[in-house]
Amino acid sequence: MTNFVNADGSGLIGGLDPQGLGAALRVDAAGSLRVAPAGGVGLDGGAGQAMMPGVPYLFNNGAPGANSFDRKRELQGKGIVFNNISAGAGVGSTSLTLTSVTGLIAGAPILLVGGGYTEVIYVAAGYTPGNNPVPLQSGIVYANHTGAFWDGYAPQGPLLNGLLATGIDPVANVIIDPNAGNYYLVRAASQDNCQGSNIPLGSLALFNGTSLDRAVGVNGVPSVQNWVRQLALQGRAYCVHGGLQSSAAGTNNYPLSLFNPAASGKNILIYSLRLVASTASASSITARLKMTTSDPVYSSSATVSNQKAGGAASAIATNCTYTSSSTTPTAPYVLLDIANGPIELLQNEQIIYLPAGSANGITLFLETYAAGSYAISIKYAEF
Repeated sequence: MTNFVNADGSGLIGGLDPQGLGAALRVDAAGSLRVAPAGGVGLDGGAGQAMMPGVPYLFNNGAPGANSFDRKRELQGKGIVFNNISAGAGVGSTSLTLTSVTGLIAGAPILLVGGGYTEVIYVAAGYTPGNNPVPLQSGIVYANHTGAFWDGYAPQGPLLNGLLATGIDPVANVIIDPNAGNYYLVRAASQDNCQGSNIPLGSLALFNGTSLDRAVGVNGVPSVQNWVRQLALQGRAYCVHGGLQSSAAGTNNYPLSLFNPAASGKNILIYSLRLVASTASASSITARLKMTTSDPVYSSSATVSNQKAGGAASAIATNCTYTSSSTTPTAPYVLLDIANGPIELLQNEQIIYLPAGSANGITLFLETYAAGSYAISIKYAEF
C-alpha cells in the first residue's frame, strides 16, 4: 500500500485490514513500531472502526465439543429466545429443526430442555444465520428434548424475562467491617451464633400507602403488631362516638352513622362496633347494624379522634353524625344482637370494609327499654 509517509516525508509500510481499512506502522517515542489505524477506535457496534476488538472469555469448566470458553456478554446480548424443536432431537443428532431460528448465530450455545434432562450444545462454526435445520458441533446426548433456548439481541436487555447462564461473569457481594477494615463475603443464613463482623445491616420496609417506612424495633427486638396496630402507629386509626347520652323511658332507638363518600379518596376498615347502656343488666339492649349508600346526616356531629396523639384528622370526620332523638330503624340489617351487658358486634377479628371511590357507610342503632345512660362507638382504620 502506498502514500503512507512520516512527517519528514519518509515512506511507511502499510496495508489493508480484514475490513478493508488502511493501517500503517509508525514509530513511537520509545522507538517501537505500532499500528496507526485509519479511523477512530472510540465507537461501538460491529467490529469497531479500524481495530480488532478484544473479547473477554469466561471458562465454563468444559462444555460439550471442547467449548471450554464462552464470550462474555453485555446485557443487550442477554435477551432470551425460546423455540420448540420440530425435528432432530434424537440421541446423537448433529442438527436441529426449530420453529424459528431468529437471533441464532454461528457458534452460539443452545440450552435444550424437555424429556426429563437439560443439556447444552453448540451451533456449528460455519452456520449461516437464518438456515433451518441448524448444524451442531457435537451430537445430542439425551433424547426427547422439546424446546431450545439461546441468547439474542435485546435493545433493553432481558428486563423481567430472565436470562441464560452463558457468558455471565459471577460477581460476589462483599461487605466491609468498619472496625477491622477487612472485607468479607456475605454468608448464607444456614446457622445461628454468627459473628456480627460480616453480617450485613438491613431493614424491613412496610408500605404505608404512599411510600415505604422502616419496620419499628425496640432495643433490638422487632416490634410485631397486627395490621390495625401498625396503622395506629402510623396515625391512621380513629374512634368515633357521640359521647355519653341519656336514654328516655320506654323503647327508643339511637343511631350513630359513619359514611365514606366517594370523593374521600380513602379506604375505611371498621374493626369495632361497641354499644353500652346502664340499663342493660336490668332490661337488656338491642344492637342493629344497617349498611347505607347515602349519608343520613343526623343533627349532631360525632367526635372523631385519631388514636395517635397529635395525629391528623380523619378524611371522613365531617361524615360521622348522630342524634340523641329516638329514630326508628328500617331493615335490612347486616348484624343484630341483644344482651344484658355491653355488645361488641365485630368479634374474632371481623371487619367491615368501605372501599375508596364508592359511597358507602354504616348506621349503628342502639335500642334501649328504660331511662338511663348509653354510649355508642365505632373504631376504624383509614388508608
